[in-house]
Amino acid sequence: MKRLQALLGWPVPSRLFWKIFLSLWLAIAAITFCVDFVVDAMFQSELRQSPELSIGFRAELATTLLATTLRHADTEGARQLLMEWSGKRELPVLVVDALGRDILERPVPATALAQARAMLAKNPAAKSVQQVATANGEDLTLFVPLMMLPAVAPHQHVYRYAESSSVEVMAMALVSLLFAAGFTWYLYRPIRHLHLANRRFAAGDLDTRVGGLIGRRRDEIADLGRDFDDMASRLQSTIEEKTRLLHDVSHELRSPLARMQIALELARQTPAKTGEMLDRIAYEIERLDKTLGETLTLSRLKSVAALPDEECFDLVELLVDIVDDARFETGKSGRKIDLQATGDVLIAGRSELLRSAVENVIRNAILHTPEGSAVSIALGVAEPGQVTVSVADGGPGVPDDELETLFEPFVRGRRGDKARGYGLGLSIARHAIEAHGGQVSAKNIEGGGLCISMRLPITTLENGD
Repeated sequence: MKRLQALLGWPVPSRLFWKIFLSLWLAIAAITFCVDFVVDAMFQSELRQSPELSIGFRAELATTLLATTLRHADTEGARQLLMEWSGKRELPVLVVDALGRDILERPVPATALAQARAMLAKNPAAKSVQQVATANGEDLTLFVPLMMLPAVAPHQHVYRYAESSSVEVMAMALVSLLFAAGFTWYLYRPIRHLHLANRRFAAGDLDTRVGGLIGRRRDEIADLGRDFDDMASRLQSTIEEKTRLLHDVSHELRSPLARMQIALELARQTPAKTGEMLDRIAYEIERLDKTLGETLTLSRLKSVAALPDEECFDLVELLVDIVDDARFETGKSGRKIDLQATGDVLIAGRSELLRSAVENVIRNAILHTPEGSAVSIALGVAEPGQVTVSVADGGPGVPDDELETLFEPFVRGRRGDKARGYGLGLSIARHAIEAHGGQVSAKNIEGGGLCISMRLPITTLENGD
């Protein structure tokens, strides 16, 4: 085994190799048994037809050789040929005249002679039993009695080739050994790549992939490698997102905690400002609670693969309720909210989750819309089976290079650190929309403003007046 490993240049797994090798030998043994069974059945069938004669390939060859000699020579030439081939390589062919006598005066089995003449009468073109007319007009019958065959080869009656020898067995063992080694190498190499990649990935190397190592294989093992790469990519993305979220949360919580510590010290140093400082601390605690709640919501949305307890609800009614609440909150600011949505649009999902997503987008639009301007909300059909909710504000828009990162956690564009909130609203909205099988995107409006589009799959869509 060690020499084979050194020859092939890779470690052969003993268990896999021997399983393949033994399976191959079991298959060979099964095939050999079936072939032997079929050949034996053929032998028994032929034996019933001519129990005293050999009608196999050797008999055909021997009788043809003597028949040719008799045609081109005389009886004496055939006699000399039979004498020269006596011994171990004897031609067990009887050459019998019309009186039933062999040319070498060997004993002639009466039953075998009768069967030979009967076979000639039935099939004159037979090769294992032949009749030759000599130059002097004598008819000779050539046949091989079964009793004249060597006792070590009884199946030569019908076998066309000799029994397997030790050399043939050794050749079969060598061929099966090479086949098992090659087949093991073909299977083991990608499995070993997967094994090593799995260990590297478990050790923390999240960039580990096996697609390039497996090559252009098109089988189940290659599919397993591609599935591993896909799993590794998803896990890497999830771990990196969790790490980045944890880093961002810890970074964002430092500022309110620092302000609370400052307020606490001022309250201790200036008792007259204790009430003001306590109000400040309460305000910061409220913001911390809101931030942590939004962070937990975002984390749950990222980890949920499917929405549990889905329901069917009307998106238009949901938008009307959200807009009514938003108008109540912005009544004194002079900002208007225009809604264009009619008909019945049925959505399958979680209404409270989708409500939170749309509210976050609308609140973000209100926040960046100047007083006296309007926020436009429109419901339209994007394509068959999908509906789009567009929310456009009257603000200055965002730089084009920030559009891709606008939905990332703790990203506050446009106003940067001066913006209220922690940049989680749009990220929560994106994951909620994606959890419903939809997509969310943002683009700048020509002339000013930002439009956020939320595309959702619908159950039914009926337009009304």
